[in-house]
Amino acid sequence: MNNKKRKIIFIGNSIVNGFPYRRSECFVSLYRDATGEEVINKGINGETSPQAVARLEKDVLAHKPDVMVFLGGTNDYIMGICTPAETIQYYETMANMAKAAGIQAVFLIPLMVEADMAEKYWIPEVDYAKVVASLEDLRERMLLLAKEKEVRVIDTQTYFSQLYTKETREEYLRDGLHPTPEGHKRIAEFLVKEV
Repeated sequence: MNNKKRKIIFIGNSIVNGFPYRRSECFVSLYRDATGEEVINKGINGETSPQAVARLEKDVLAHKPDVMVFLGGTNDYIMGICTPAETIQYYETMANMAKAAGIQAVFLIPLMVEADMAEKYWIPEVDYAKVVASLEDLRERMLLLAKEKEVRVIDTQTYFSQLYTKETREEYLRDGLHPTPEGHKRIAEFLVKEV
């Protein structure tokens, strides 16, 4: 068995960054602690898919990792800047850039938004029903991308949604979008098995 530790860069939105908690509590840090792999966190609050593509060269490719893990897309719909068809094109661009650099691309399907919580605790004037529909659409497109291209897609959306009920969701979601520390812990445990 090859015991060489991989170099992995996680890139994406505020969930990758760990908002609003300490970086040490976010799933990326917990994944690093559990695996002992060399992990770099390049999460940025509010990141959109086009912004991730724009900084991929500097923040991922230049570091020459073995694996790039991307989690994003939700802000594309909260900010109303992309359709799911446009978002998936950015995913394809990232996959192609990673492949050309000899880096394995892994895409995490974005977590589902709990619309009523997000409306109450996050930005109230967003049409969260439309965001939810877009996330469902993106999930299907990502699963299709996994079949058509040489990229790994991990269904964090389904996994995370199955952790809680309407009564218990506040144990896992802070505001309808961002995981609690317990939510981050469970995502990390899932990814240790999947990544």
